[in-house]
Amino acid sequence: MPLTRDGVRAWPLLAVLGAGLFLVAVDATVLHVALPDLVRQLRPSASAQVWIVAIYPLTAAPLLLPFGTLGDRYGRRRVLVTGYAVFGLASLACAFAPGVPALLAARAVLGCGGAMIMPATMSLLRELFPEQRRRRTAIAVCSGIAGTGSVFGPILGAVLVEAWGWRATFLVNPPVILAAVVLALRWLPRTPPGRRPWDGVSALLAAGGVFGIAFGGLPAVLAGSVLIGLFVRRQRRSAAPLLDLALFRRPGVPGAVGGVLLVMSTLVGLGLLFAQYLQLVLGLSPAAAAMRLLLVLGASAAGSVVAPALLERFGNTRVRAAGFAVTAVALLAPACGADALLNFALVGLGFGMALALTSSTDTLLSATPAAEAGGAAAVEKTGYELGAGIGTTLFGSLAAAVYAAHLAVPPGLPSAARQLASAGPAQAEVAAAGLPGPVAADLLASAREACTAGLQASAGVACGVFTLATLLAAFRRYRS
Repeated sequence: MPLTRDGVRAWPLLAVLGAGLFLVAVDATVLHVALPDLVRQLRPSASAQVWIVAIYPLTAAPLLLPFGTLGDRYGRRRVLVTGYAVFGLASLACAFAPGVPALLAARAVLGCGGAMIMPATMSLLRELFPEQRRRRTAIAVCSGIAGTGSVFGPILGAVLVEAWGWRATFLVNPPVILAAVVLALRWLPRTPPGRRPWDGVSALLAAGGVFGIAFGGLPAVLAGSVLIGLFVRRQRRSAAPLLDLALFRRPGVPGAVGGVLLVMSTLVGLGLLFAQYLQLVLGLSPAAAAMRLLLVLGASAAGSVVAPALLERFGNTRVRAAGFAVTAVALLAPACGADALLNFALVGLGFGMALALTSSTDTLLSATPAAEAGGAAAVEKTGYELGAGIGTTLFGSLAAAVYAAHLAVPPGLPSAARQLASAGPAQAEVAAAGLPGPVAADLLASAREACTAGLQASAGVACGVFTLATLLAAFRRYRS
């Protein structure tokens, strides 16, 4: 069993690191099943619903590179424990938020805490497991934790919502975080400060660039692109760059970054739509919907278990391409509206994405020396969070547009009910509650059909993108 340089067993430390990483992943999706209950209490608009879910990963994404490299410079354990504290306090603020603005602000601070935790966790793996074979196993475990945490979020949310309501989804974090802080301070080795200076200007340029691109809109994207360009220019001219851009010239690294971005955007974006579809169209309770999503969790865990052996035998590029292909095939069922094959689709999604995510993470962490692991981990986690945020906004916006286009509102419906029903299927249920029986039934039937159309369109787009990614990965493998 490997030891740290302080003589502490490395595998128990993996459990400590995994606990924090699990909570960070859970909070990206914990509101998926809880959202209908939140909507009934806080009555957010359709756009506010998307932002309540998306602001967490979109706030984390711009801060991952600054915090990841800050850990390389001043000590990863220090950054990790600080992140735990911020995450725990922000969770309490979310739980007791009196309204939508306060919840949005607290979710943003939660993203700041997550941005400290994730790169520090993954870069510590590079330090604790220097030998590649053991590191691949550790990476598979943590990738599995991250992937299953994203899937477990709706399951945990369903149990807590049925028992205590949506606010309880945030109250589970502080006790776990407190235990993680105590164990991290006691067991995790101190990381010696790095020798290279930390470039604050580069950190601001990188954060501003990712922020602009993440939050979308043409002006913001253009401004973000300019800042990224200035960041790249500064890195090329600096004797001690914040991020060594040679990382992106190493074999497999660009494909690995794209793989993380693609997997997380689909996993989180479609996860929200699946959770709504299971409850609002198929009529499952939150707990029953969560149990159906458990198929993704189990398949993802299985993929993480077999991934190290597959990586050893076939290499990262082939395993990543295989993961893309499995995911593309699995997405055919929801894209075609084949509810009978939905369980197969959920299993395929979990297994394929676990293979793609593990191979991508291994590629990135293996491409740098241990002293620069924070930068590589930050790049990987930036793709993770940026993908989660973009996936939520893009797939959510696509599904909302398709829903609005397909919703056939019964004639004579009051304008207030019409406006509320147009915001989404959960709001349609609220609007139908005060209507006469036949009108309410027609509205609910139309809302279910529109919700189904939104899921099919989103799954079809994702299927096409994964098919293209499979072909590109295979072509690159053939050319090499």
